Amino acid sequence: MIKQKLDLFKEKFNSFPPLDSFWDFSFAFPEVNKKYQISLGEGLTATKKSIRIGPNLGLNDLFFKDETHNPTNSFKDRAAALLISDARSKGFHKVVCASNGNQGASISAYTSLEGMKCVNIIPEEIDIGKKAQMMVYNSKIIVKGDIIDDAIGYALKEKYKKDYYQCTPEYNPLTIEGQKTIAFEIYLDVGIPDWIIVPMGNGGCLVSLWKGFTELKNTGLIKRYPKLVGVQTKSCSPIVNAYLNRNDTKIHKKKEFKSKASSVLVKKPFYQSLCLKAIKETKGTALAIPENLMISAISELARYEGIFAEPASALTISALNLLIQEHGMKKGDLTICVITGSGLKAPYVLEAISSRAKTAGMGGILSTKLKILSQISISREKGIHGTRLKEIIGSISLPAIYQHLKELEAKNLIRRKKKGKKVIYFITEEGTKVLEAME
Repeated sequence: MIKQKLDLFKEKFNSFPPLDSFWDFSFAFPEVNKKYQISLGEGLTATKKSIRIGPNLGLNDLFFKDETHNPTNSFKDRAAALLISDARSKGFHKVVCASNGNQGASISAYTSLEGMKCVNIIPEEIDIGKKAQMMVYNSKIIVKGDIIDDAIGYALKEKYKKDYYQCTPEYNPLTIEGQKTIAFEIYLDVGIPDWIIVPMGNGGCLVSLWKGFTELKNTGLIKRYPKLVGVQTKSCSPIVNAYLNRNDTKIHKKKEFKSKASSVLVKKPFYQSLCLKAIKETKGTALAIPENLMISAISELARYEGIFAEPASALTISALNLLIQEHGMKKGDLTICVITGSGLKAPYVLEAISSRAKTAGMGGILSTKLKILSQISISREKGIHGTRLKEIIGSISLPAIYQHLKELEAKNLIRRKKKGKKVIYFITEEGTKVLEAME
């Protein structure tokens, strides 16, 4: 039976492309009666080759899987299409969903299409754009706790167990089934990448990609995995800390879990153990990125590539330099950054980006120094030289880079060390304190 299913899977894949619909992948889903399959035009998003960011970093084959073009502007529409179709096929008229944003917005849209009642349990920490989407689709909103960890338990209350279909991603495996189609589309668009970089909150997106590529591998369509790289913000990085065997409780003992990337603000990720397994099996890694680099990346992605990404998605761009410096990413490696959602859902980022050029009337000088300091920080014990900083930042001249370095060194925020003919820069303890204060 299993062999027959695998053979059918392979046969279907060999018949692609062209693709007309997300539901062309229905052979890879648990069965949903065709008459209940609904769609708002989700999936089949572009895998775009980088025009400027890749070349600036010396990467010839950098691509963006741009999920902002889904109906509600995030990858969660893939899950919502499958979940609501399944709910309808089973006779449900009401759904409940605990979400910190994208899933709730998607479920609200798809239930409105079917005239179903939707209850969204959300935390206080949520992007206003995502909450607005839920409201405009006429979803009932219940606020529970500060972050998503607090809201999830409420969705399991007795009153939601009988007549409500469960759309909370952690409690419905069909979420992963819908989202694994991202892996299928990447494979059909570019083959097997060397690297795929994914933001992690509860870890569902990374696990979905792993499942998709595992199914392709099990059928013999591919021989190897892409290296899966999970990224989190340093402000809240439980999966990264587990990967590095750090004590997360001790790290955050004096500091609240706070981040501008509310969609990855999860204290106890549901899929943490599976993420660690996926990263290990694919020979990938997990990285924590400073908040200010994340904000810079939002601006760079919009300015250089025409993609306005939400903060969590921008983490994938910020990770590139660290992967080049410390994890063996090479010039010719085929690399995919998964852009999971749109910046339009987090309007505060517009203010954050514009304010960087206005700080104390310094015309962006302070912003540049912070960017340089952050890049030196993530290079850690390896350090970084001025020419490499110029390649990463790109927008200012090499003499200007060295002037900034001189001024940072004068303030004891960085130190230098000569290695052969090169001067390598490292962040000092004082520099680390400044970065933490700014975040």
